[in-house]
Amino acid sequence: MKLNWQQTWIHLQLIFGLMLVKCINKTFCTPFSSEWQDSVISAHSCSVLHTLYLSVFVADEVRQLQVNIPHSGPVSAPLGSSTSIPCLVSLSSASSSSSSPPVIPRVKWTVVSGGVETQILVARGQRVKVNELYRDRAALLNYTSTPNDLSLWLGDLRSSDSGHYRCEVQQGLEDASDLVQLKVKGVVFHYRDAFGRYSFSFRQAQRACEAIGAQIATPDQLLAAYYDGYEQCDAGWLADQYPIQVPREGCYGDMDGQPGVRNYGTMDPDDLFDVYCYIEQIDGEVFHDSIPQQISFGEAQSYCRAAGAELATTAQLYSAWSEGLDRCSPGWLSDGSVRYPIITPRERCGGVQAGVKTIYRFSNQTGFPEPSSLHDVYCFRGESLAPPECSRIK
Repeated sequence: MKLNWQQTWIHLQLIFGLMLVKCINKTFCTPFSSEWQDSVISAHSCSVLHTLYLSVFVADEVRQLQVNIPHSGPVSAPLGSSTSIPCLVSLSSASSSSSSPPVIPRVKWTVVSGGVETQILVARGQRVKVNELYRDRAALLNYTSTPNDLSLWLGDLRSSDSGHYRCEVQQGLEDASDLVQLKVKGVVFHYRDAFGRYSFSFRQAQRACEAIGAQIATPDQLLAAYYDGYEQCDAGWLADQYPIQVPREGCYGDMDGQPGVRNYGTMDPDDLFDVYCYIEQIDGEVFHDSIPQQISFGEAQSYCRAAGAELATTAQLYSAWSEGLDRCSPGWLSDGSVRYPIITPRERCGGVQAGVKTIYRFSNQTGFPEPSSLHDVYCFRGESLAPPECSRIK
């Protein structure tokens, strides 16, 4: 009998509170009322009253919905790999005095990249609906067995997957979410020998990538780059594949005029091709100084040493480009090549495509410039080196 009186008293409190809020709304807080501008209670005050009511009359009745991504900083993962973004939820539930059935929550994962929000998937109960853009690449691995675990799995990661990921849960009138940043690191790039096209055996290709601070790219890394728009009509060692966005004569390979990554199949290690290299990150910075006049390759080496640095490698320049470096100034690199990084394509800066642009000696896009030719310079300073006493553009 005592329990029934407690239940009755709680219900009376709720009814009274609802009537009170309704009365306040009608009298003072209705934004469509003609007296709204002259109301003695501001919109902020009305909001406070609502919050006060909920905390006083509802807090004892319901456990608050909570969503938590247990990460203190950004999540990072290599290009072409997979990752899992953890998300845990503590659902609202009625107290033992309530006989109402629990409300099935609605789960949603979205990503914000470049100012655009994209829905990845939505789940409710046993049903999970994945956006076509993420088919076979996104899943809630533990959701069906552990409903409180909303961790998101992402596979075949691309650079364009970098962004801010939101885990959101709606349960009845409640809504809670948490946010974490994902950074996909790494860049794939085509590399050609200084003496001409298709000059590397497999072993030579490995050494060529290592010499510029990189490694041979894997098929998964090349495929991830392709899906982000990378195109190069040159066969290169990795799994002897090359990416084509726009099929054209001389670039059909085994795809019969369709876009995709071409594959020559298993080749003899002594066959000669270019190579696709990969670098994940650099521990330091690439910088380009404003110099009064352009310099030769030998002078560029001396210049960087005097600045407490060294000539940047091709791989380091590609990594810096992937992190946002943009310079319309061709400069020397450690392998004797001359290149420049473009983020925002513009007139007289390498055409309409972003990327690292290369200056070739010959019109068929082969050969590095003569060492005596004059250009700017790109230097690299590792994190362990002290900064030079000179002005530079970062």
